Amino acid sequence: MEANLNKYASIIYRQAQRYFDKELEKHGIGCGQQFFLLHINSNEGISMYDLARLGHFDKGTVTKAVQKLEEEGLIRIEVDPKDRRMRRLYTTRKAEEVVKAAYDLRETWFEILTEGLTDEEVRTIGLLMSRMAENAYDYMNGGI
Repeated sequence: MEANLNKYASIIYRQAQRYFDKELEKHGIGCGQQFFLLHINSNEGISMYDLARLGHFDKGTVTKAVQKLEEEGLIRIEVDPKDRRMRRLYTTRKAEEVVKAAYDLRETWFEILTEGLTDEEVRTIGLLMSRMAENAYDYMNGGI
């Protein structure tokens, strides 16, 4: 059974990447940048460190995504006046359309994935996947 779990998780992940890459291409970003853009948008002024921690990403991944978003004119980076080593991230007016599109795409993808499932099945899957994600994170960070 464990092989099937890995197989299906992988298939869903890859198809989601394809879906978001295809749909976000017209906005100049890919699947990888949407997480960062949405979290910057909902946490205006977030630091790169906190953004990395929020998504459990390494600094290099965050730096690369932030550079891409800045190049596309979707975010601006400001030096924190209290701590000149810290950089704060803010979305631009140009980002508003992309953020709305990304949220709409997420909703559509959720509907695609949950087609034919009952509300109870959706809740159960959500709880189980949340536990599995916690287990994976805990294991990789010295837990379990």
